Amino acid sequence: MLDRTSENLKTLISRREYCFVLVVGILALAVTSIPYVVGAARATEDRVFGGFVFALEDCYSYLAKMRQGAQGAWLFHIAYTSEPHMGTFFFPFHLILGKVAALVPFGSLTTRMVWVYHAARWVFGLGLLLTVYRFLAAFTERVTVRRVAWLMVIFGGGLGWLIVALGQSDWLGFPPLDFILPEGFTFLVLYAFPHIALGRTLLLWGILFLLRAWGGSRASHITHHESRVDLRWALSTGFMWFLMGLIVPFYVPVAWAVMGAAWLVLCVRQRCVMWREVWLAAIPALISAPVVAYSLWVFSSDPVYKVWSAQNQIPSPPPLHYLAAYGVLLLLAAFAVRDAWRSERPAWLALAWVGVVPFLVYLPFNLQRRLVEGVQVPLSLLAAWGLEQISNFKSQIPSLRRWLVMGMVLLVLSLTNVILVAGNTLALRWHSESIYRDAAEIAAMDWLSERVESDDVALASYETGNYLPARVWMRVFVGHGPETVHFDEKKALMARFFDATTDDTWRQELLEEYGIDYVFWGPAERQVGDFDPQAVAYLREIYAAGGYAIFEIER
Repeated sequence: MLDRTSENLKTLISRREYCFVLVVGILALAVTSIPYVVGAARATEDRVFGGFVFALEDCYSYLAKMRQGAQGAWLFHIAYTSEPHMGTFFFPFHLILGKVAALVPFGSLTTRMVWVYHAARWVFGLGLLLTVYRFLAAFTERVTVRRVAWLMVIFGGGLGWLIVALGQSDWLGFPPLDFILPEGFTFLVLYAFPHIALGRTLLLWGILFLLRAWGGSRASHITHHESRVDLRWALSTGFMWFLMGLIVPFYVPVAWAVMGAAWLVLCVRQRCVMWREVWLAAIPALISAPVVAYSLWVFSSDPVYKVWSAQNQIPSPPPLHYLAAYGVLLLLAAFAVRDAWRSERPAWLALAWVGVVPFLVYLPFNLQRRLVEGVQVPLSLLAAWGLEQISNFKSQIPSLRRWLVMGMVLLVLSLTNVILVAGNTLALRWHSESIYRDAAEIAAMDWLSERVESDDVALASYETGNYLPARVWMRVFVGHGPETVHFDEKKALMARFFDATTDDTWRQELLEEYGIDYVFWGPAERQVGDFDPQAVAYLREIYAAGGYAIFEIER
């Protein structure tokens, strides 16, 4: 049976199917771009669109990483903390995007970075959609099943819309997963995260290559040529996962877990221990292991990164949240389990992947729920397969009615994404302070950008500090939850600094202790407290315009 796997993976996809994927994929990316287009169109001379409408704090941090690359950096430094720390090989994706933006011959650097980011969102998003369809086609020859599964992957969410409609947006202490978890829902990846799109693409290709390596194996009479072919596929898997690890290091253990679960299921199917598959699996594991080892070393040895890791807590919610997110798919998938297990194609891998995820998401790991990465793909395959089984039951449902049933399921699954896009678009009417930036603030930051060094530190409010490194290659005292070392403490210290009742001696000690070089003062800082930096001698005003001022520390 195993010797047929390699042949089955050589799936023929018609030109008509590829046209379908391209047209619908472009349509999906166009839908995700609606809020960005509207946001840019509603910008005025006084209110500048920041380029993002979703996950703003993280997206501004991606711009900050891109700026480092655009201005010459090849090693990543945390822009959101004042403590000195070593440069690392993290975030090469964003550093390279920044270098691409630096080559664009028009507009300000920030504008170019935003354009390049969204271009990457389209390019890698479309690449992911093509890959997902190719991945699904390897597991079923039924065009209807893979098309429906693919649509579920693109547009599908969970029942988060129903939870929100019932007024339970903080149900059991967590928001619905389909509103916040890009690892779990591809629409969110297309919406805002090109690096996850590329990471998932590499994950899926690695799995396909691994299956080719395993499928080329024989229980006996292995020729030298066949052995070399298997080895090449295993090496290709390792290369895919090594690149994936450079983008998102913890995706590598997810790939290992899927590979291990698939091997166990394969052994059960073959009723023997598949030793040849063990060493073929060991090759990609060894190739991709260095990125995991490097990440563990950095986050355990450097005190700044150690605190970052400790603060970056993304725990799994109670299991009921996962049922709300994936319950519909799981229910439909139950009808496909038997056929998937018996299939000559490697549909057993989909069962293994879905089966291992409940263990992954409750491991003692600070990023628990992100370990759900990619499971929507095999789960949607099984769900579409099950939906077809239900629709074809005794052939009692006419073809048109079957498509209506499938359409209704897709509609129910997509409502969360409709709410998300519509809500983000409507919110642009009010020119939110976080989505739109004051033109005078932009002018002040651009002025500062021409006069600072990359290791200079600025003190500002949290809201200003989150955006400032996206505009200026420097560090801030506080500006991002996980990336600001001792975030809660520093946010409190910042608030105390801008409190008018605070003693000046304490302020000077704070500035000295954390090596702060500049104080940025605007409306956001005045909302924090009534302290007037113009009234003290240890702060020298070097810029003032449009309600914003910048002060240099007198030492």
